Amino acid sequence: MPPPSFLATTATASGLRSGYQRDHLLTQQRLRCEKVRLLYDNLWQPVLSSVLAGGLLVAAMWPVVNAVLLVGWFVTLAVVSGLRLSLAYRFKQLPITQQQRHRWLRWFTMGAIAAGCVWGASGILLFSTEHPGQVAALSIVLAGIAAGGVTTLSSVWWVALGFVLPILLPLKIQFMLMGTSLSILIGLMLVLFLALILIASRRFSYTIHDNIALRVSMAAREAQLQESENRYRSIFHHSPLGVLHFDAHGWITDCNHKLLEILGVDRAQLIGYRMLARSADGEVAQAVKDALENGSGYYEGTFRMPSAKEGTPLRAFFNGVNSANDERVGGVAIIEDFTERKHNEAIIYRQAFYDALTDLPNRRCFIERLKALCNEHESEQRSGLVMFLDMDRFKLINDTMGHAAGDELLVQVARRLEQCLKESDMAARLSGDEFVLLALFDEVAPKALEAQAKSYMQNVQQSLSGKYQLENRAVEVTPSMGYTCFNAAKCDHAEVLKEADTAMYQAKTEGRARLKRYQPWMRDEVNKRVAEEISSLPAGR
Repeated sequence: MPPPSFLATTATASGLRSGYQRDHLLTQQRLRCEKVRLLYDNLWQPVLSSVLAGGLLVAAMWPVVNAVLLVGWFVTLAVVSGLRLSLAYRFKQLPITQQQRHRWLRWFTMGAIAAGCVWGASGILLFSTEHPGQVAALSIVLAGIAAGGVTTLSSVWWVALGFVLPILLPLKIQFMLMGTSLSILIGLMLVLFLALILIASRRFSYTIHDNIALRVSMAAREAQLQESENRYRSIFHHSPLGVLHFDAHGWITDCNHKLLEILGVDRAQLIGYRMLARSADGEVAQAVKDALENGSGYYEGTFRMPSAKEGTPLRAFFNGVNSANDERVGGVAIIEDFTERKHNEAIIYRQAFYDALTDLPNRRCFIERLKALCNEHESEQRSGLVMFLDMDRFKLINDTMGHAAGDELLVQVARRLEQCLKESDMAARLSGDEFVLLALFDEVAPKALEAQAKSYMQNVQQSLSGKYQLENRAVEVTPSMGYTCFNAAKCDHAEVLKEADTAMYQAKTEGRARLKRYQPWMRDEVNKRVAEEISSLPAGR
């Protein structure tokens, strides 16, 4: 079994061949239809002229040819001509789809051959050897009719051949049968004339064919271009994305309605705006330059028109457009509105990094901030503190006053914590009634850091102590807090958190409303108490 790639290639090639054959057949059909239409369009004048020439020929032959014969021949010519004209009239009344049927070419050919036979019959019936003048007139008329037929019937070469041969062959035979040297010479000249006419007819046929083929090709291309233009305009006007056109100097020349909705501006504000102007957005200008110079450019950000109060989050793909001479004449930009996406990203970020109840950063956000601070080279000259706290008697409040009161207490604690923060500080809720705070200082000297940290924590303790309004009651709730100081250039974020947690545990052990700074001995005390609690547990059975 052939590999899939081979099958795909074969299928593609087959599709291309079938597509080419289909287009070729359509082109051939259009060519044939145009040739037939040209035959019928050019029929009126030559047919009427041939009837007039027939009348003049009858007048010239009247003295030497039987009148009945002349009248019968002329009536036959008029009837054939009338049938051809009626056929042409009926053809012109039909829609184009019915004009494309093959029978119309067959009927036209039959009419042309019939007319040629009628004129050829005149070369036999009206030929009189006793009257050279009339014979000369007959020869001139027949030669003129044949030449005229070549000019009007050569769009289909074999139709012209079917018309000319019946006209000239009988006359040539008549001259050859006379047997005189002059008549034979005239017969040979008619042979040469017939050959020249056929050659000219063939050349006319090629020329007409090329002209019609060019016209059909141009019409097909114009139709394709129009279809392509219509498709593009449909996409342009109904696209869910914004689209704009700009010229080689960055001037906006056109845009769709969707772009006006995205930017929230009027059409008059956007058309004629130069994206390369000094007052324009620098990143947008760079994207336009990239498109004009390199063929493509990209922009993503919050775009703001000079006259707009608010910007719009969006991304734009800029592409250059070349002329037929491969010169860059401007470009097109496809613009996507990112407002909803940015909103959704903000919601997702909020849900991932912030506490839903207190609107404070959560554990994940706090740990990432502290970890980044400890890994930051620029923080070598900075120091800080991390504080752990939980609220005394929080479980009692939850059990006696209800969870709504407990939640309200946590919210009020969060607001008081926020009031203590400086610009670079951060407070977060870890879980339950546990909160954590990060404060940064420019001091790195141990004594100065200790003094500043102590003052900061006393202020926090004072802010969190006191009464809270819960369920229309003033309830006094105190915090137990532990903190540790650290040097940002040398810190380990996990160790810093553990130290602050240990200090808070020591504060709760010693009683309520305590504030403790971490000391190394506290860890030993915690480990000792944990070991005692474990040893006091009853042995498992």
